[in-house]
Amino acid sequence: MKSIEKQATKTFQINLEYFSKNHPALFEKISFLNIAINNKEYQEKYALEYKDGYFDVLELTSNNYLYNQNSIEHAKTVTKNVNYKKSESVIEGFYNIRHLSDNEVEIYDDKIDIDNNLFATARLIEYNKRVTSKNDSMKDMLKYIFCGVGLGLHIPLIQQKTNTSLLFIMEDNLELFRLSLFTTDYQELAKKATLFFTIAYDANNFYEFSDFFTQGYTHNHYIKYTMFTDHDIEKVKLIQNSIVRSRHHIRPYAKHIKELLKAPEYLVENKAFLNLREEPFKSSELKNKPILLIGGGPSLENNALWLQNNQDKFIIVAVLSAIMSLHKLQVTPDIVTNIDANEHLSSYFHGIDAKEFLQNSNFIFSSVVATNIIKAMPKREIFFIETAGHYKDSFHVPPAPSIGEITYALLLLLGVNEMYLLGLDLALDPETKSDHSKEHVDFREVGKDSQIKEEYTSFKDTIFYTKGNFLPEVPTTAVYHMSENAFHIFSKRFLTQNQKVFNLNNGAFLQGATPLHTLDLDCSDFIILDKQKEHQSIKTFLQDSSLYGLNESEIKNFDSQIKEAQRLFDLVNTFKTEAKTTNFNLYMQDFYPLYQELIGLNNEKEYDINNIFSIYLQTIIDYIVDIFNTRELQNEAEHTKNIHLIYVKQLLKILNLYIITMRVYQEWIHKEENPKR
Repeated sequence: MKSIEKQATKTFQINLEYFSKNHPALFEKISFLNIAINNKEYQEKYALEYKDGYFDVLELTSNNYLYNQNSIEHAKTVTKNVNYKKSESVIEGFYNIRHLSDNEVEIYDDKIDIDNNLFATARLIEYNKRVTSKNDSMKDMLKYIFCGVGLGLHIPLIQQKTNTSLLFIMEDNLELFRLSLFTTDYQELAKKATLFFTIAYDANNFYEFSDFFTQGYTHNHYIKYTMFTDHDIEKVKLIQNSIVRSRHHIRPYAKHIKELLKAPEYLVENKAFLNLREEPFKSSELKNKPILLIGGGPSLENNALWLQNNQDKFIIVAVLSAIMSLHKLQVTPDIVTNIDANEHLSSYFHGIDAKEFLQNSNFIFSSVVATNIIKAMPKREIFFIETAGHYKDSFHVPPAPSIGEITYALLLLLGVNEMYLLGLDLALDPETKSDHSKEHVDFREVGKDSQIKEEYTSFKDTIFYTKGNFLPEVPTTAVYHMSENAFHIFSKRFLTQNQKVFNLNNGAFLQGATPLHTLDLDCSDFIILDKQKEHQSIKTFLQDSSLYGLNESEIKNFDSQIKEAQRLFDLVNTFKTEAKTTNFNLYMQDFYPLYQELIGLNNEKEYDINNIFSIYLQTIIDYIVDIFNTRELQNEAEHTKNIHLIYVKQLLKILNLYIITMRVYQEWIHKEENPKR
């Protein structure tokens, strides 16, 4: 017995040394727990017991055992049940796209429609569906997910059986995971596979999975998993929600292309672009006035009367989608913001004379905003910011899922010292589950009449919970959770000690913003603002803070973007004729060098075309690899040739679109003999 205890203690110490060197954050968690246990500051809930040649875990309060059987035999049984079937215990890293008819595939394949994310993927996706089946088996497993650890005895056995090289290990109970350190040698396991851990995690900040998902993403189509208990289904849901929040899902390649190709238009027309080089602005007109940032969330409607009574005490900055709600309340925004490239945004002010209602407002729009939306605004100067591409030096606003958090970051950069948030819930209404105020064009009650039930991958319809601003937790969706995380990042990056932000919403807790009920906000001492004077002051400030056109270095950068795309075009054409297609493994020897060039892995400079391909390839490459990772696949050489032709056609389609469009802008730029500086 003593030798067993000695070996377990030795394994524990080996693991501690491994975690201290390779997973310091997790090591710190374990160390704190060790100290608390040794100092009797933490009362243990579990005890490790050795019984008849195996370890089990006793829950001290109930006297129940975790395994209640031979844990070694349990691990063997779990391992025996692991198979290579695509239909069993898999998490899908892709969206289930409806079956497309041959005619639809032909249309998508021939037509360049960047409003549809299938324009360069339809034929590859449909080819995958045609030659593979969920009843097939995988040849190899690159990745494996363990939902719940127990004593971890099954993990090395499954890794040995599958020869998996990337393992994601998650356990919500730190004390239980600590006990596994006595029984499972993670250091030895790490010699055979790269280990990713998320232990005692916060479901609201589930970041570790993205590292695992991104690494080796060529094998994300089907990822095998094992649940330790049936209760671990919640972990599967968490992973699925994390997948739908992946960059290539929330910001599809087609949308990225569309925005990048729209962004230069207002530059070459010499429109005003805000100079965001100085952050924050030292002499901002917005610096010492209370700013009310208004979004279209449910709390806008719930605080309508307060807003009407206090509108003249704030500089009101509103996102374009909130205009219908504000019009109904007769509240005119002083600044309107918008980043959406959708041409159909006119529905945001349907039935409203926007030119009349917003005649005195100032506008800060992204350079990707559609021309018809610009024309629908009053004939006032519109000030632009870059949210796509890097055409201006240091003018870029970091990307985010929605306009609310972008406007928040922008106001911080513009030097606002006192900001209040209303309608920026970034969550669902706790009672109605509505996602917007009722006047919002996109208003709906999430989950009402939903057929989703146990589908975990719905981006907009799966409801889960996050920390609330006033409540312990509030309902949310994956899309809002992404916005919440973006808000947190902007607070860490841009919020200074002198800037105070107050969250008036009954929505998500937003890091950096102090919760404050409107009933507790005493506005009696606030000055009544002369809005006409403020409108002119803001306009003058924005004009003084803007630059026009492209300078010499920016023109040189623009030319280099096209030059890089042309270089890739030539490489793809070479690959088209010279790639070896007699079998898939041989093909991959040519495929991966081109892939590295497409995503700019060897480039010192960041090019927009590389970003396009980074998103595009993350969208499509697992469909290709899945085909050839299918045991039942026949005629591999034929499929390799077919895939090669389809793949090259899609690459050239994207490159042609980019180069032709950018060259139009390039000619426009170089016709300007004396562009404004």
